Amino acid sequence: MNDNKTQWGWVEKTTLTLENSFGLIDRQKNVAVRFTLGLHDGGETGWFEFYDTSTGGDLWYAEGMLWFERDKLVDYDGVFELPIQIVNKLKEIGYDVEDFID
Repeated sequence: MNDNKTQWGWVEKTTLTLENSFGLIDRQKNVAVRFTLGLHDGGETGWFEFYDTSTGGDLWYAEGMLWFERDKLVDYDGVFELPIQIVNKLKEIGYDVEDFID
């Protein structure tokens, strides 16, 4: 499943959107974002974090938890929509994420 690592980090440019129940608050394109994905011992839970590199997270920051059953992602918390970058990394390291791909 995973390659014995427990944490992965990378920087990728992406579009970030901030919304609430009233609608769009802010959107920025081509933002350099630092993504971090971690897995806890036992493999049943994990975590993620991402932030803009230009302000170190002062402008854009989010974090959350991940829950797995065997090698399948079954739930997450912390953000409205799990970033595709986190989903793709989980798939790359061997997790079943089909329920989280549109």
